[in-house]
Amino acid sequence: MRSIIMFTSKYDSAKKIWSGGHLAPFHDESVSLGRALYYTLARDPQRLAQISGDTGLRVTNGEICDQMLKIASNLSLKGAKRDQVIAIVAKNGPLIAPATFAAFLLAIPVNTLDPNYVMAEIAHMFTQTQPSIVFCDHDNYSTVKSALIENKSSAKIINFGPRISGVENIDDYLVKTGFEDSLEIPDVDGQTCGLILCSSGTTGLSKGVSLTHQHFLYLSANPYFFDFRQDSVMLCFSSLYWLSGILHLLFTTFNGMTRIITTQPFSPEHFLKMVDQYKVTHMLSAPVYLAAVLDSTLLTPTSLANLREYMVGGSVVPEEKWSRMQEYLPNGYVRIVYGMSELGFATRQDYKTKKYCVGKLAPDVQMKIVNINNENLGPGEKGEICFKSRFRFLGYTRNAKATAEMIDKDGWVHTGDIGFVDNDGDLHIADRMKEILKYSNHHISPSEIENIICRFPEVEYVAVVGVPDPVCTDLPAALVVLREDANITADDIYQLVASNLSNPKHLRGGVYFVDLLPLTPSGKVIKNKVKEKAIELYRARCQ
Repeated sequence: MRSIIMFTSKYDSAKKIWSGGHLAPFHDESVSLGRALYYTLARDPQRLAQISGDTGLRVTNGEICDQMLKIASNLSLKGAKRDQVIAIVAKNGPLIAPATFAAFLLAIPVNTLDPNYVMAEIAHMFTQTQPSIVFCDHDNYSTVKSALIENKSSAKIINFGPRISGVENIDDYLVKTGFEDSLEIPDVDGQTCGLILCSSGTTGLSKGVSLTHQHFLYLSANPYFFDFRQDSVMLCFSSLYWLSGILHLLFTTFNGMTRIITTQPFSPEHFLKMVDQYKVTHMLSAPVYLAAVLDSTLLTPTSLANLREYMVGGSVVPEEKWSRMQEYLPNGYVRIVYGMSELGFATRQDYKTKKYCVGKLAPDVQMKIVNINNENLGPGEKGEICFKSRFRFLGYTRNAKATAEMIDKDGWVHTGDIGFVDNDGDLHIADRMKEILKYSNHHISPSEIENIICRFPEVEYVAVVGVPDPVCTDLPAALVVLREDANITADDIYQLVASNLSNPKHLRGGVYFVDLLPLTPSGKVIKNKVKEKAIELYRARCQ
């Protein structure tokens, strides 16, 4: 099935604002995520909803619906209330869906955290969201418990997996109460918080991104993002910590797709095995995973023949990687999506486009490009990208200052990304404002240098940062991960950049080969940690 409403960008030359099309919501504002999910699951109980890539366990809509009602009923009987918060710090196990759906059914906001967080990171988020109930895995129970102790919190812990002495287990909530059929499903409104995501933390400490039920119903219940059919199978390695993980869970449920889940970390081998075994038709991942697949010796011209759509986003997608991946999709296409936790998907490439860009606007999204004086710019002019969506995010939990910095008085979300819109209405990303380097008053785009370095097929990953300099401000430096069979030198990379870019963009801070780059679990490069490493290596070189 092809989406009825394509992404579009209509330009108002008087206001210098681009607008997407309009799509009426499928649900009334009073309908919660939980109620909509209940209707969807109960309507088609025999549909195969989920397959565990770890164990092969298959679960139907009806089974998930039954589990959801049991968990919700038990939570309600044990005192769970709408004014509380339920935190989930767990991998994509087989019961993550019904537990999450149960909270939605009770209209209790859900805060999803990275299951790989250390104690201090969990404690930091819990300070903001203050959960009363925490679902976690057996493996990270002690970390979660320590975080609650650190915050002097009495929140109840419920663990997935093997039982832990003295701790409630998810199995305790899968017993019948006798009240499942009479469970009250609360109504919501357009300002009711449904989810609290964590900002990605690539440039600092994470913040709680508060989003409404309607925000996610609009994003996931309208079939305009994917070219899906009734036999569609979707794979995503992201946990519920990531927007991509949440949308994987919701979109597959609302649109009748089968969801492949796994608790295992991403690897090209695991990815290719599951694509083949489960005939995966749709994939959603970060650019770093796409690059790893391309560099795998197991990848063949027919490995991805089942894929109809490879959606990639979350950070800059190198043009060379985007183009190469298309060669491995004989029956599909790779498409770049662009957005952020505060917005959801804002733009998407057209079907089968040959233009390297991030595409046109999603329905009911407006966009403007502004200069440093907050003046609107026209086509081809580069500035900060700002969006305004029909369903706006509620702000950062208990952080009014950060909210005011993100959303201006007119309701525009300032992304911190630099870009421009071409004459076709396609958005192009140039860089992050906070990542722009300055060398002797020249502004330098790290991604521009990274794209040059990626021309070497031996380069697997690269991150360019600035080494502080008292005279020049920033000295561009590159940390590079090479493929095993690489034989290029640091000077080769330096000379390639020097021969393709102007003098201020030369790698005066050095070229350093490293085994790994610091990444978030979804594959985003943590630039502040890269910068720390670059400074360390630069100082060692100068001694």
